Amino acid sequence: MKIFSSLLFLALMVSQDPFLEASEPTHPGAQIATANDSRAEEWRERRRQKGQEIVPQKTSGVEKAFIMMESGAVIRQIKAIRWKDLYPKFGQISPNSGMAGGVRYYKRTGVGLAVEGSAAISFTSYRQAEFHFGRFNQMAPNTLLGPNLFGAPFDFGDERPGKVKSYLYLDLRYRYYPQERFYGIGPDSSLEDRTTYLIEDGHYGAAAGYQFGRWVGVGARFAYLKVNTGPGTDDAFPEIGDLFDDGTAPGLARQPDFLRFDSVIFVNLMDTPGNPHKGAAIGLSYSRFDPRGGNDFDFDRLVLDARGYLPLGSKQRVLAVRFFASGATADSGSRVPFYLMDTLGGKETLRGFADLRFQDARLLYLSAEYRWEAAPAIEGVFFYDTGKVFPESKVFKFKHLEHNIGVGIRFKALNRVILRLDVGRGREGTLVHFQFGPSF
Repeated sequence: MKIFSSLLFLALMVSQDPFLEASEPTHPGAQIATANDSRAEEWRERRRQKGQEIVPQKTSGVEKAFIMMESGAVIRQIKAIRWKDLYPKFGQISPNSGMAGGVRYYKRTGVGLAVEGSAAISFTSYRQAEFHFGRFNQMAPNTLLGPNLFGAPFDFGDERPGKVKSYLYLDLRYRYYPQERFYGIGPDSSLEDRTTYLIEDGHYGAAAGYQFGRWVGVGARFAYLKVNTGPGTDDAFPEIGDLFDDGTAPGLARQPDFLRFDSVIFVNLMDTPGNPHKGAAIGLSYSRFDPRGGNDFDFDRLVLDARGYLPLGSKQRVLAVRFFASGATADSGSRVPFYLMDTLGGKETLRGFADLRFQDARLLYLSAEYRWEAAPAIEGVFFYDTGKVFPESKVFKFKHLEHNIGVGIRFKALNRVILRLDVGRGREGTLVHFQFGPSF
């Protein structure tokens, strides 16, 4: 009975199909093909209607900016701003200069030589000019101002050289820094003793070097250095001579000319200079300063800079560490001028303290950053900095260090950090630093 009822139900359903009523009896396979064609046509019609209803997703201005940074379009557009062989420059001449702008001339010749000249001025009247001529590893015009690092040791953020393995060029520079900070020498200097001074110098020399393969390089520089110091132009603080003399600030009374020699050897194993995610880099340099017209400021300087980058599971999470040590040793009866001493504090080192906060003949600095790329164009950072300055090598111990912690954000292209914002907190308060380029 159940079988009969089921067959009767199927017969009634078939008798109501309009396609079967309007057509002659056909083979069962043809019936299936006809049904499939109908369904395919129905789905095509649905997709056509849906396509007409879809509205393209709108991209916000912020998203467009991040996409441009990720693809490198920002850097390409900046480099495209030019008039013949002239390019704009912007950024900061020094950590204490504020924003600055200028112009750069760059041209390669047909015989493998290049000419580069630049000049810039800041809103606080900081001025800087440079000229280089010869054979050097400058891959493309750089539009970002920054500390005077052309050809300097440990400029690991540069693009790797291509076919040019050796370099030899004239290196001429001039700088005028009218509001440099000075708090006194030594780790016990006080914020209340902040003063200001002017430093003006000219550097006239030549540099040479050779790149062994992709990773190892050596270099040397010889120059004549003219230095002059004077009262600072920041009226908000006392002049350096009001609180210090030649005894507490060596070189304040007399600034001789110097013959300067620098040598460097470095190994660069970073995956992407300027935006590293793994690898390491290490450099060692030796410098000699010989004053003209006396032997009161003869000294040597040895510098070690080591950096490492360890991915934590992926390249989006990186632990970056840096160790930096510098020591200047004066000859018997000589001193190290205060204006040629290394400094600690500010945008580049010890970010929980003011720029140029600590100063002495020797320096020790360590930094660690946890970097997390939320997107290729944006990176969040937690950092810890520690270090100190000290007068003698026997104090080279990991004791009595200054400390700070902080957070930061980086805006990046594929192969470099464009700009960064760091907030550091130390025992003297919380500081905000805005800077072009990477921290290290």
